[in-house]
Amino acid sequence: MAKEQSILLLLWIASVLLLCMTGRRRVRATVLLVLLFQTMTWLLSLVLSSLSLFEFPVRELPRATAINFTFEFILFPAFAVWFQYTYPERKSKARQIGHYALYATIFVVFYSLMARFTSLVKFHGSPAWLYLTLPAELYITRRVFLWFVREEPGKSVAGLSEKRI
Repeated sequence: MAKEQSILLLLWIASVLLLCMTGRRRVRATVLLVLLFQTMTWLLSLVLSSLSLFEFPVRELPRATAINFTFEFILFPAFAVWFQYTYPERKSKARQIGHYALYATIFVVFYSLMARFTSLVKFHGSPAWLYLTLPAELYITRRVFLWFVREEPGKSVAGLSEKRI
C-alpha cells in the first residue's frame, strides 16, 4: 500500500510540474484543455469501469467513485495538454496520425506497467481497447478546444505558439 501511495504522490508532483511548464501565456488554454479532458475521461472511465473492463483497487476516494482520482483528473489531463501542445499541426497526415499513435502507446504502456507492478489499476482482459478510447478522447478534446479558441477563420491555433493564447 505504501508503494502505491508513493507512486500517486510522485504522479501528482510530475503532473503539477508538467502543467506549470506550460507557461504563463498559456494558462487559459491549459485550464480549458484540462477541464475538457477531465470531463471526457471522467465520463468514459465511469462507463468502462461499470462494464468491468478495469478496476482501481487502490484509489484516493473509494467511497465517492470507482475510478482513480490521480489518474483520471490530474495525470491524464496533464498528458492531454502536452499532446495538444506538441501536436504537429502543419505536418503531414501520417505525422499527425503517428502523433496519436505515439501518445496512445505511451498511455497504454504506462497503464500496463501500473497494472503489472502495482495495485493502482487492474485490467479484466486486454488493455488494447485503450488504443481506441484514448485517441478518440484526444481527438474530441482537440476539436472542441480548437472550436473554443479559434479567433479568425484560417488562423492557426493548434500549435498554440501564438502570443495571445
